[in-house]
Amino acid sequence: METLARADLGGGWTLTHFDEVPSTNAELVRLAQTGAAEGTALSADHQSAGKGRLGRSWDDVSGSSILLSVLLRPNFSVNDYFAATCAMSLAAVESLQALGISAAIKWPNDLLVGKEKISGILAEAGEAHDGRYVVVGVGINVNQGHGDLAVLGRPATSLREITGRPLAADERDALRIDLLGRFKRAYEPLQESFAPAFADLLGRYRAACATLEAFVRVELSDGEVISGQVLDISNQGHLLVELDSCIRSVSAGDVEHLYS
Repeated sequence: METLARADLGGGWTLTHFDEVPSTNAELVRLAQTGAAEGTALSADHQSAGKGRLGRSWDDVSGSSILLSVLLRPNFSVNDYFAATCAMSLAAVESLQALGISAAIKWPNDLLVGKEKISGILAEAGEAHDGRYVVVGVGINVNQGHGDLAVLGRPATSLREITGRPLAADERDALRIDLLGRFKRAYEPLQESFAPAFADLLGRYRAACATLEAFVRVELSDGEVISGQVLDISNQGHLLVELDSCIRSVSAGDVEHLYS
């Protein structure tokens, strides 16, 4: 685990970039237990044991992805931790927009370009001796080619596939800094005055969310499958799905957009 670069974003926020780690999220969970400060961020060229949602793995070739995680110590309620995911989702959307790429959020924390996934976000909460923490990690497909994406078994794309060229190391460095800076600017107001900051954040999340008003199929954690139209996303981040006879609130599940 060799340190390749460090950056100071101000306000105690730092980014340390490694050649390889097992998992940026797992490393920050470890550091959270030792008292690491809010705003401690790690990134890597490669993860040997990357993690995704619902227990899935995140596979990557060195230099093919943006792999970044940040440690937070929220002063707001644990019931409002969805706000941290909102902030990272929007930061990633805006970073891609700055590159000329239009991405949309697929609830709860994937990014799509068209119908293809380009990014995923994983948030993990815990408690250390000095209080609660949240680690938010994001992965963005950057330099994967068609063959790399085909083995994933689901529609996916990358910056290389969209732009027709790979991103050099210095461009990936700039994207990491831009992404973390955007996240910092979205997150810090939540610590200062949660209610108005989250109202603004959730409004922007809804506007960027392709799942809102879509017809979806949702596989719940107990294996139940429901289908219907998404009416809204609650303040706690739950998906509100209109079925034939009722409205279901979904806190977690595997969502498939049903395209006509």
